[in-house]
Amino acid sequence: MYTNIETEISYNYLQKVMEVLEQPICMLGGWAVFFHVNKAYQEENNIPYLGSRDIDLGFHFEENPTDHELINSEFAKATRILEKDLGFEPISFRLRKDLHSETGKEIKENEHVPAHFRFNMFIDPIIDRIPKNFTKILKFHPIDEPLLQFAFEQEKYRSNKQTLHKKLLLPSVSLMVAMKIKALPNRGKQHKRVKDICDLFALIWYGEETTKSIKEQITNLVTIKDITKAIECLEKDSLEAASSALNHTINEIDTTIRNLGN
Repeated sequence: MYTNIETEISYNYLQKVMEVLEQPICMLGGWAVFFHVNKAYQEENNIPYLGSRDIDLGFHFEENPTDHELINSEFAKATRILEKDLGFEPISFRLRKDLHSETGKEIKENEHVPAHFRFNMFIDPIIDRIPKNFTKILKFHPIDEPLLQFAFEQEKYRSNKQTLHKKLLLPSVSLMVAMKIKALPNRGKQHKRVKDICDLFALIWYGEETTKSIKEQITNLVTIKDITKAIECLEKDSLEAASSALNHTINEIDTTIRNLGN
């Protein structure tokens, strides 16, 4: 799905991000899945679990922050640090860095590099709820993930991990499964759909929670209709690609995910 150099570059920048931001750092997306499952996956397969190209960070907002609270929020401070200290460029709701796909070095403005050697790496700051005054004060419309509220507001839906000598706040395995269930039917690009299938399977197969526990926990997070829509995305070509990426059979992946709806 992603080249080794792309995920290595992303992992290197992930470490830099963790160095400059205040702890604990809430990690979402592919790297959150990685930190949940990599140890068990590597023990069984002798290779690391799949990495990610982009870095997703989670942030919490109370329902009605004042303008002052919004300007001085962890979200606003983090985005300012990532722009100033690490040189990421704000592009709408994302932060981008233009990198060389072979060397991993930053491409300077006006530097001529062929398009096939350019790699745009993104940091996506994601919030759990959008305050009414957000766009007025911060001048853009953010990405939100409503399920993220559970991680910040209920202890059972978060996992605290120490990795790379830093404290991470991860949504629990169950909550990550719920997020993947909701996201999967909306994936337009094939590689993103395949990655979601891989992540969903890996969380169930290699995560710290039992399948029974996951099924019990997600009843408060997603509906049967949501699960059914996700299962409908398990098409042959996507399962074949996921099987190739994970070193698991198509039947193992298909059956494990479909079991969520039983």
